[in-house]
Amino acid sequence: MPAWLEPLSYGFLYWLVFLLVLEPDNVLRAMQMGHPLPFGIEAARIVAAALLGAIATPVLTILNRRFPLVRADPWRHLAIHLTGNACLAFLLIVASCFLAAWGFERHLVPTMADVRNQLAANWTLLVFALCAFTAITHGVRFVRETGQPKNAVANAARPARIPIKTGGRLRLLDQTHIDWVEAQGNYVALHAGSTVQLVRRTLTDFESELDDNRFVRIHRSMLVAIDRIHEIQPLPNGDATLRLVEGRELRVSRRYRRELLRRWRGS
Repeated sequence: MPAWLEPLSYGFLYWLVFLLVLEPDNVLRAMQMGHPLPFGIEAARIVAAALLGAIATPVLTILNRRFPLVRADPWRHLAIHLTGNACLAFLLIVASCFLAAWGFERHLVPTMADVRNQLAANWTLLVFALCAFTAITHGVRFVRETGQPKNAVANAARPARIPIKTGGRLRLLDQTHIDWVEAQGNYVALHAGSTVQLVRRTLTDFESELDDNRFVRIHRSMLVAIDRIHEIQPLPNGDATLRLVEGRELRVSRRYRRELLRRWRGS
């Protein structure tokens, strides 16, 4: 499903279910008043209302992403959501009045009495429905984030490119270009193909900015990109030798050999 279509689809299903839940009460009241609702017209009204609500869903999605309730300043974000939902409910009711005038009454513009009646009858209910959608969206997002492994959440916050400062110049190095990293005193050497970049940092400090899913430690002074490993050969003393795709061989300490094999086989 295209990314732009996903919120529209979820929004349509949400509003369709919401309207169908309310429909038995509407039918019962109409029958009590002696005006049974024609099935075809009522079905068209429900589908049109669900489509109208789906069109508003991207606005709710933007508000939910921009002002999350589970982050800093939740009360201010809650006030923003309430204000936005109240305004959106007003616009949806006015739009529905225009659609009803065009489709059922054959008028170009609805009367002010119709708009006032619809606002009085449905505005509070519609605000509640919008707030419920907001709550569901935030709940799903919270469950997804808490259900992820801690390293996955941390890696999502790490930049794909790392700032490197050398010779008074600052440039960004893409992590996917790094084959392996080794400590050299107060520096780390970044090996990317045939080039070597020296950066004045400790290996532990530099490792904290790398993607845990891509890099693995093979020695107390060395890291390697898992997708650059071609083969691993265990040695009798418990160590191992790995060969990179470009042919270089690196020594693997016995302390890190088991974890390296596990990560490499699972990659």
